[in-house]
Amino acid sequence: MRKRVILNLGYSSHLRRIVTVRFSQVPELKIHHVKLMAVGFKGHYQRQIKAIQKHGLKQQKVTNNTITGRTQAQTASVLTTSIPYSTGWHLTVDDKPTKTQVVNTGFVGAKIPAGQHKVKLQYHTPGLRLGAIISLIGLLLLLVSILWQSHAWLHNQSNQ
Repeated sequence: MRKRVILNLGYSSHLRRIVTVRFSQVPELKIHHVKLMAVGFKGHYQRQIKAIQKHGLKQQKVTNNTITGRTQAQTASVLTTSIPYSTGWHLTVDDKPTKTQVVNTGFVGAKIPAGQHKVKLQYHTPGLRLGAIISLIGLLLLLVSILWQSHAWLHNQSNQ
């Protein structure tokens, strides 16, 4: 069951006042809420993108696994990225941990309160620390086993 779906209805060279959507081979469909958004392309598109980008991350700095920047908005907003969602991404807003969420059907995002904020998005490979600990334990066990076998072999050699 899908909770959210985005449908691209394509380009139209004229204003559409009525939009008809037909689904074939769909046995059951329940729609609780619909939001229709039209974006005109006659020069307005670039202006709309620039208006949206005004609220984006400023003073952005990107390194191997960290993205930092500042936001400023008069109302609460949703930080939207083009980074594929993973539980490894961790966000702090003004140095306070903030929950990330899936936005646009698969990307990292988060709710950001109104005002000016310092944002830091950092990636930590899930399971890396646990994997390193398990590997270290394995190496220690291997070393103990080798020492045990060497000791047993030397003991056998001295008894002969």
